[in-house]
Amino acid sequence: MEPMQSKQAAILSIGDELILGQSCDTNSAWLSYELLKHSIITAEHRTVADDRSAISLSIRSLAEQYDLLLITGGLGPTQDDMTREALGDVLNPGELLVEDLQARDDLVQWFSDRGLEIPESNFRQILRPSDMRMLHNPNGTAPGLSGVHSSCQIFALPGPPREMQPMFLNLVVPEIPKVDEAFSVRMAEVHEYGMGEAEAAQRLGEITDRNRNDRVGTTASEAIITARIRAHGSKEHAQQSCTEIADTVDRLWHPYSFGREGVTLASAVGTLLRDLQLTLVTAESCTGGWLSKTIVDVPGSSDYFLGGWITYANSMKQDNLHISEELLKQHGAVSEPVVRAMAEGALGSSQADLSVAVTGIAGPGGGTATKPVGTVFIAVGQRNSRGELSSFVRRFKFLAERSVVRDRAVKSALQMLRFTILNVTEDIPLLWQV
Repeated sequence: MEPMQSKQAAILSIGDELILGQSCDTNSAWLSYELLKHSIITAEHRTVADDRSAISLSIRSLAEQYDLLLITGGLGPTQDDMTREALGDVLNPGELLVEDLQARDDLVQWFSDRGLEIPESNFRQILRPSDMRMLHNPNGTAPGLSGVHSSCQIFALPGPPREMQPMFLNLVVPEIPKVDEAFSVRMAEVHEYGMGEAEAAQRLGEITDRNRNDRVGTTASEAIITARIRAHGSKEHAQQSCTEIADTVDRLWHPYSFGREGVTLASAVGTLLRDLQLTLVTAESCTGGWLSKTIVDVPGSSDYFLGGWITYANSMKQDNLHISEELLKQHGAVSEPVVRAMAEGALGSSQADLSVAVTGIAGPGGGTATKPVGTVFIAVGQRNSRGELSSFVRRFKFLAERSVVRDRAVKSALQMLRFTILNVTEDIPLLWQV
């Protein structure tokens, strides 16, 4: 097939649970991002209920507008799974669905391998419109479907992501016509933490102008701001533009920018620790192990993370981190002196080079006039070449509900640690710092 100059896609998600808000449609976002990797722009997302006529109407209208249509959901064995029938209404109106012999063999084998009898309802899944073919699904009982209508390639994929994603990557991608390299699309992402979205956008200035050929936009998700870059042109030009713009964003967002694409704060910190052969321990109160979990979620974290203490109660702070009862009585557990003592106590009880300590009031109760709910103190401790211990502290006021307070505390702690490793001066503020 000849390469196409440009190509637009639509994604149709099917299911009552999506319409009613009982489930979140993550498939469309994932597919759109994957399509962009192949220079295909998704122009429309549409969601419809488990209604045969509504599905048929959407398939017909989308196929007449776009070059590629991806459908997810509605291929299960139950009576409300009607994607097959709706496709038949569009591609082969008035005809009965036909049984696919290979799909029957696959279904029998699937249940045989698991020592199970096949429920009668599962045999619905081996039916297809006569003008479509089945896509094998090694991860479930629902085969996909492939066909063409009004010059539009149509692929129907199962709804569960663990079945849909490998089917798309292994069977759909090879069938998508290649886009002419002169009309390539390339993408990049740059992430930052510690600036608000308005300041982050202001720093970018004119490169976010919507009239530019290469697009740069910002999005916020759980306090992480991401610059999403999309460059058009020849394959080589688009890739070069993406790289140059990402470098510019990185420079304009310094020191808050911590990585690109799939890099997280924890993995960015981990890379620095590993490269510099530094080790780390944690001491947590209000985050209750969340910080340590985030660190060890990164593969290979055993190279630099020695462990930590969850000292929720004052008695644990005294027994494990050697914090005096007098200090706790004088300043309270949520205070600068105590979090500093936690950080230095963790270093003193280990051979680590660095420590991070967190104490705060996550709520919903426990706040006072001077220390309201959302007050969090974070300390980073260091051991110098002579074995001497030191620490610095930042105070935050996270005005949010309990889980958000704890999440922001973890991210702020990681960014503080990253700043320390990079020798960023302590007067560079972080969002919500007071």
